[in-house]
Amino acid sequence: MGKKIIIVGGGLAGLTAGIYGVKANYDVEIYEKNKIVGGECTGWDRWGYHIDNCLHWMMGTNEGTDLYNIWKTVGAIGDDIKILKSDKMYTSTLNGDSLSLYDDLEKTRREMIALSKGDEEEINNLMEDVKIAMDVEIPAYKPMEFYGPIELLKMMRKQKNTFKLFKKYENQDTEDLMNKFKHPLIKCLISDFCPKESAASSFPMAYGNFVAGDGGIPQGGSRAMALRMEEKFKSLGGKSFTNKPVKKIIVEDNKAKGIALENNQEVYGDYIVISCDMDYTFNVLLDKSYMDKTLKMMYENDKDYKIYGMFQAAYGIDSPEDLLKGEIMLDCSDIKIAPWMGDRMTIKTYGYEPSFAPENKQILQVLLPLDVSAYDYWMKLYEDKEEYDNKKKELAQILMKKIEENYEGYKDKMIILDSWTPVTYKRYCNAYKGYNQAFVANKNADAKLYPSPYVKNLDNVILCGQWITPPGGVPGAAITGKFAIQRILKKENKDVNI
Repeated sequence: MGKKIIIVGGGLAGLTAGIYGVKANYDVEIYEKNKIVGGECTGWDRWGYHIDNCLHWMMGTNEGTDLYNIWKTVGAIGDDIKILKSDKMYTSTLNGDSLSLYDDLEKTRREMIALSKGDEEEINNLMEDVKIAMDVEIPAYKPMEFYGPIELLKMMRKQKNTFKLFKKYENQDTEDLMNKFKHPLIKCLISDFCPKESAASSFPMAYGNFVAGDGGIPQGGSRAMALRMEEKFKSLGGKSFTNKPVKKIIVEDNKAKGIALENNQEVYGDYIVISCDMDYTFNVLLDKSYMDKTLKMMYENDKDYKIYGMFQAAYGIDSPEDLLKGEIMLDCSDIKIAPWMGDRMTIKTYGYEPSFAPENKQILQVLLPLDVSAYDYWMKLYEDKEEYDNKKKELAQILMKKIEENYEGYKDKMIILDSWTPVTYKRYCNAYKGYNQAFVANKNADAKLYPSPYVKNLDNVILCGQWITPPGGVPGAAITGKFAIQRILKKENKDVNI
């Protein structure tokens, strides 16, 4: 083996970095604070049901793309792993009407026009942009700074549709896109997927990816995928240590020497790859003076770089009948009990994974968006664990009643399995203000601005994970994990084309 790389955090970014690290002939160790790897890409069991925390659909499942090659390399997908796909991305409902985003673009177009003839021109414009987005591919071969002039030109030609959409929607956010339409349900359909402050290009890009078929859910869900990746890492010779929280990066003479664990054990290595939350990184693991100025600006400028929160709950259903058959967005403004609650909620069944529920039963999960101010509310509640649990149960019951009102076939057949809040993400993943993604840059922010993966004055420390690729997500985590190893290879004047 070669030099030693220590990876802090065993989420998707850390696992990806670990696998590429051992394949590049480094001695790699991963240190994870929890009892299993995966970070936010995880799941847990309650009373015979399995609760999946992360994957709704995963980009990069079509062969031939850079992202597919990463997923295949790390064992997230493979010839023996079925990719589960749906004919609908999701369905939005409002005032008795419903509208779906199908994998058949023309079917979506027809239903939207039938709903609102007055929006036909804008509907056609949007659908044409979705067609363009079908050819968009996330560049994930190597970091942009390693491209030579000819490579860069080829990449730009390959990404011409991406640039075309970015140019068209420049200085526009999702709310601007919504306001091009008259019908309130079409507005909801767009904002149900993307926050209003997000880039207007986000919706056509995401839907285009879905229509192109380059998305799905690896069978077994989030936890199973993360555990497959850990197994791949170990099979290549990597070492994974769980229940090993890291409390500090050991720095001597402007060089990171290793890590100190909470049990006071010290581990030394040649390179440190940090794949955990960036707020935790620069407020606990390292001194804040090491923080990149762009990242610092994002934390300070919460007006242009937004974060959110979410309340989630899982329910067991004593019935085999799937009344949802997928993901549904409902209006819940009538049950708003606090200003930090969102007006829409997402409900989803998991009929595609029969193993997630006992025989002749189902599991249903709810996601309720929250304003960032909800973090302080829930953290304050958590000071009294009993009060915190009671409030979680109360909100879960309110949401359950709303579901039963909309789906009478579930009435008196639902039980609360579990519920989780921003506090959960803070406790489990050290997530900044309990948010499970990263900053959402609004139209006033510089869309070209990304935090540096390098740590100033610490040449042997590399960052990876979704916080350095706003607005985050599973693909960005994996890509930056691979890039972390390529950046180490570059420092050692080795070939980065792995």
